[in-house]
Amino acid sequence: MSLTKYTLDRIEDGYAVFLKYPEEEEQIIILQSAMNKPIQVGDRVQIEETDGIYHIEILKEETEQKKAEIRSLMDRLRRKNQ
Repeated sequence: MSLTKYTLDRIEDGYAVFLKYPEEEEQIIILQSAMNKPIQVGDRVQIEETDGIYHIEILKEETEQKKAEIRSLMDRLRRKNQ
């Protein structure tokens, strides 16, 4: 697997479900114990698989930018519904 960007969508029964960025139509499912570090739902990451171990690099800047966009959208929706 080459380096590809994904977003962690959810964790279910010990598996992490990632959606390929940016379309988020393709997904990969990785056993949490096969990952080299813990991550949180919503994190944008790059993933590289080597010998059955998934090396994950958290893209902190992209993750923070996306979270800020979501907060802004949620604020606008809240104000609209008041």
